[in-house]
This record gives sequence, structure tokens and C-alpha cells, in this order.
Amino acid sequence: MSDSEDVVKVESCVLGTKGHWDSAYDRELDCFEETGDVGEIWFGKSCLKTMCKGVSQLSELNKETSKIIDLGCGNGMTLIELSKLGFKKLDGSDYSDKGIELAKRIMEQEGFNHINYFVDDITDSKIEQYVYDAVLDKGTFDAIALSEDRDRMKQLYKQHVEHILKPDGIFVITSCNYTENELKLYYTSPQFEFIKNIQYPVFSFGGSKGTTQTTLIFKKK
Repeated sequence: MSDSEDVVKVESCVLGTKGHWDSAYDRELDCFEETGDVGEIWFGKSCLKTMCKGVSQLSELNKETSKIIDLGCGNGMTLIELSKLGFKKLDGSDYSDKGIELAKRIMEQEGFNHINYFVDDITDSKIEQYVYDAVLDKGTFDAIALSEDRDRMKQLYKQHVEHILKPDGIFVITSCNYTENELKLYYTSPQFEFIKNIQYPVFSFGGSKGTTQTTLIFKKK
């Protein structure tokens, strides 16, 4: 399968548009101002904690020195959890300024001040080459794959990860739309090699077994 081909056939929808996320985070920001509620945590708290615990156990990363970015960080709860696990050098980027504003407010509420949140768009990114020891994605690739121009956007996204990740850096991707095999097929390449997956509880339904999300870890060659 070439990079330009879809991993699976999906229809575009509002989840793949910036307007949707601006509106969603605007509502969540208003709600946070009124109630202190951080808003939706994609794939749930259990997935978030399991994924972050798996990241914290990677021998390739050092909590004090490894520089990590969460692409499409939204409300920033992934980086809050990593902060609680002891990681010090954390960035979060999102193309929604409302999402970044919400993430900053939540960081203040949680009592952290070392997470660097900023607005950035992969189609016109200002991030320099070979900056990060690890790139995290929890649902961002899923949303990109729902955009109207998804073939081009998926290719730009993959190139962006390659651009900002250091050689031997780690790419951690969590998806609820793609299976382990589909993600391996798309990302395993001359640039990336599959390292391992993060295990989630398995459920049974109709004689089949599976999980509601998949997290794979790749290393940049």
C-alpha cells in the first residue's frame, strides 16, 4: 500500500474540520470557566492512564531530559498525566487556538507550569527539524483521516512526524478507527520500524475479541 492510499475507506465528516474543533473547544472553555470541568478526554480516562503508563516505561525515554510533544493536544490532559508521572520537557500543539487556551487554563488549575502549549498547523508548521525525542498522537490521525482532503493531509501528517522527530525517536499513536495491522501497514516504512504495542483490556462480543482502541509504538530509523 502506498502512502497516498487510505488505510481503510472512511467518509469525511465534521470531525475532520477545524471549524468543528474551534466550536467544540469554545464550548468546553465556557464550561470550564463556569464549572472547572476539563471537558472530553478522548477514549476515556482508563485509556489515557494506560497509554501514559506505557510511555513512562519506555527505556528509550528519560523523564528529566526527553523532549516530548503531543500533536493535536486539545485540552492537554495527556500531558497533564505525563507530568504527574514525572516528565519534565513537554510540549503540546493544536491548530485550534481555543483548544490551546483551554489546555493552558487546565494546566494552571492542576498546578503545573512547565508544559509549553502553542498553536501550530501541520500544513504550515513552525516547528524546526529533529526537535523531539518522542511524538504522541491520541486520536489526531483519526480526525485527519476524516477530513475531506484526507489523502493529502495524512501524507502531510506523516511527513510532519518524520520532520520533527529525532533519529531513533519514538512515535506513539493511539487510534480507535484503525486496527493494529492497518497502522503497521501505513507507518512501517524505511523511516519507521514497529517496536511494540500497549496492551488494553480485551472484551468479547459475538464470539469475537478485541479492544476499543489501539496504541502502537514506532521508532524512527
